[in-house]
Amino acid sequence: MKLPINILVIFATAIFAAGQIESRRYEVELIANPNPGGRDTREVNAVIIFEKDAVRIISRRNRQTFKLIKYAEIESVTHSYSKGPLANGNAASVVAALLVGPWWLIREDKHWLTIVAGDEFAVLKIENDNFRMLIPEFQIRGFDVTNVNEDK
Repeated sequence: MKLPINILVIFATAIFAAGQIESRRYEVELIANPNPGGRDTREVNAVIIFEKDAVRIISRRNRQTFKLIKYAEIESVTHSYSKGPLANGNAASVVAALLVGPWWLIREDKHWLTIVAGDEFAVLKIENDNFRMLIPEFQIRGFDVTNVNEDK
């Protein structure tokens, strides 16, 4: 009698596990302006989550959603390694680069990721170990990640 119950439990667990799609999460810092129109740009602790149909950027503290960008709406993804996020030529990335403020005062180079989707964009500062994981996350979803580096 124990054998059929064990098989039933294993089967139920397998069905439950197959139904759960694990979304991948990475810690990042979102460049945000908490006072729209003001000059108070900050790096906000965030988590980027790759879901089935969208990428979600949430607060690390209270799980508030900062950005929800559907994959179908993403126009470009740009990675740079520099003192500040680099513009790749479109208006949203130029605005994002200007929002960061006096980025030339930052002494050490960082990895930056800019996601542009229509009139929505996100500028993320990513850690040295995370960028190796984030770029393939976008590539397996069909996005060509442009790599732009500052000339030294």
